[in-house]
Amino acid sequence: MKLLSVVLAVAFCVASTTALFKFPLKKNPKAYQSIVENGGHEKHLLNKYNRSISFADGSYKEKLTDFQNAQYYGEISLGTPGQCFQALFDTGSSITWVPGQECDSEACQVHKTYQCGKSSTCEQTEHAMKLAYGSGQMAGRLSQDRFCFGCDSNSLCVEKQVFLESLQEPGPTFAQSKFDGLVGMGYDAIGVPGQHTPFYQLMQSDKCPEKVFAFYLNRNEKDEAGGELTVCGTDSSRYSGELTYVPLSKEAYWQFTVDSITVDAQKISTNFEAIADSGTSLIVGPSDVIDRLQEAIGAQKNPMNGQYMVDCNNIPNMPTITFTIGGKKFPLTPDQYVEKIKPIPSRDITLCLSGFMGMDLPQGPMWILGDVFLGQYYTVFDQGQNRLGFAKSK
Repeated sequence: MKLLSVVLAVAFCVASTTALFKFPLKKNPKAYQSIVENGGHEKHLLNKYNRSISFADGSYKEKLTDFQNAQYYGEISLGTPGQCFQALFDTGSSITWVPGQECDSEACQVHKTYQCGKSSTCEQTEHAMKLAYGSGQMAGRLSQDRFCFGCDSNSLCVEKQVFLESLQEPGPTFAQSKFDGLVGMGYDAIGVPGQHTPFYQLMQSDKCPEKVFAFYLNRNEKDEAGGELTVCGTDSSRYSGELTYVPLSKEAYWQFTVDSITVDAQKISTNFEAIADSGTSLIVGPSDVIDRLQEAIGAQKNPMNGQYMVDCNNIPNMPTITFTIGGKKFPLTPDQYVEKIKPIPSRDITLCLSGFMGMDLPQGPMWILGDVFLGQYYTVFDQGQNRLGFAKSK
């Protein structure tokens, strides 16, 4: 598999009257193609939401997942002076990591590595940490340094951020990806015990009066711009109408209750739990419900890779699927929940992938609203009031 290079240019803009920081994202348009070519998306998510934590042999171990199907990346910096990295901002995780200078894995050789010796504020520890990924194990040590959202003089920074400095990275997936590391944007409850995420630290400072961050994800396949991540406020120019807020039902992942989902006017599920996950591409739900949904939209399972495909010519005749959240309807049209890909760029062949996938999580029935949903609705992650806000993206 060849992943398209993802380049992110960060240009922070600070509003004159508020502490609003925002920067543009660029995306990987081959994310959905990698799902079709390689499958494995179910394993990706089962690893992510089946966490295993232990301290055997003095190491902290946690099951995570590969991020080969994620789309949106941003820039961060670590150290004094700052060392710039491209990172995936993942609301489905609370671990922050970057490659370390001592790492000799293939992935580290083709990515920028963190150099403690070049930072006057670096503090390394002897605390070993291991992350179990779908393609193997990442091993490293916990370090502490200055962390910034962004890489220029207007970056938004916190001091003494604990993160994983990797010394070993698994498999070809990380080598093929253009992101260097990851920033966990979930709650501390699913992070390193006793430590805080960068955003939580920012919340505790006087730099962030609005304890929120928000994603605008650009789904226009003809537009190279990936969207925008806003920190410490919301950008009303990115959405229309009013934001609909719902309380979190659990403060770990960004988990909340959905009133219902309907296919045209027929309800297929009511009062279920869901997670807003910026690090997941598709919309995922319990297998039995998704099977009925796939049948309703006319999707057929590809026996080669298990992915559900639809007839591209039938998209205009497919039904609208509507999520009702906080009493408000959030519809997805066929053009919005079907992903069109060209497996062979030199040939005029288009495949149409259903944006829904069935999966049964160990903790019980659960939906994961990934980029297929978040790309249509501006999403506010309000950690100050433990709630999520949704509005139609412009």
